[in-house]
Amino acid sequence: MENEEVFEARATDRLILFSDAVVAIAITLLALELPVPAGRDASEFWTSVREHDGHYLAFLISFLVIAASWGGHHRIFRAVVRIDAPLRMMNMAWLLMIILNPLATKMLTTEDHDSLGAHALRYGFYALLQVLASLALLALSHHLTTHHLRAEEFRTPSAARGGEQLYGIILGFGLSIPVFFLTPDAWALWIAGPLLTNRLYHPWRTRRDRLRNA
Repeated sequence: MENEEVFEARATDRLILFSDAVVAIAITLLALELPVPAGRDASEFWTSVREHDGHYLAFLISFLVIAASWGGHHRIFRAVVRIDAPLRMMNMAWLLMIILNPLATKMLTTEDHDSLGAHALRYGFYALLQVLASLALLALSHHLTTHHLRAEEFRTPSAARGGEQLYGIILGFGLSIPVFFLTPDAWALWIAGPLLTNRLYHPWRTRRDRLRNA
C-alpha cells in the first residue's frame, strides 16, 4: 500500500511538471514572435515601436490569458493525490489549447486588410481557444471532485473556489465570437466579461455563504 501511494504521487508530480513545462514553452514562444524595434535614433526607434504596437498588445493579452489559465490549473491541482486515465486525457486537451495560443496570437496580428468576416474568423478562433481551455479546467475540477482524487480536506465546496475567473473568461470570450461578425471591436468583451463576472459573483457567493452558515 505504501509503495502504491508513492507511485501515485510520482505519477501526479510528473503530470503537473509536464503541464508546467508546456505552459512555460508556450509563453516563451509568444515572445519569440515579437518584432524587434529598429531605428537610427530615438525618434525612429519609437516610431518603429508604435508601428508594432498591435503585436505587443496581442503578446500582453496572450501572456495574461495563459497566466490566468495556468493559475486556474495550479489551483485545481494543488491538492491532487492521484490521477487516472480520463484526467490525463482532459489535461492533454487543456494543454492543446495552451500550445495553440502562439499560433492564434500570430493570427491576431495578421494585417491583410481583410473583410469583417475574415477578421471575425481570426479573432473568433482566438476567443474559442480561451473558452475551450476554461471549459477543460472546469471539467478537470469536476472530475477531481466526483472521483475523489483530491486530498480529503480539500473536498469541501469552499476549497473549490476560484471558478468565477473561468466563468468570466467563458462569458467574455464566448460572447465576443458572434459579436465579431458585427463589429471588430468585440474584443472589448474579453475585458468586460471577466470584470463583470467578478463584480457580480463575489456578492452572490457572500450571500450564499451567509445563508449556509445561518
